[in-house]
Amino acid sequence: MTGILTQIIELLVGGITGVAQGIGKGLSELAQSIFMVQTGETWSLSTFGALIIIFAGISLAIGLSRWVVNFVTSLGARNR
Repeated sequence: MTGILTQIIELLVGGITGVAQGIGKGLSELAQSIFMVQTGETWSLSTFGALIIIFAGISLAIGLSRWVVNFVTSLGARNR
């Protein structure tokens, strides 16, 4: 009985591992195709990738600035 259970578990784990590796490879290739451009043997960031990074940086800066301003104006009190 233990042998059968072990075989079932091995089959399930093997199937899950195969699916997870396939999904990981697909997502990696998707991200590479969206954000990276290959010219010969060199890789560079695509225009879309650069725009995403620029807007993410602006969003992060605005969010942190708002947090600091709210913290300083309230002197650390939670005024909500």
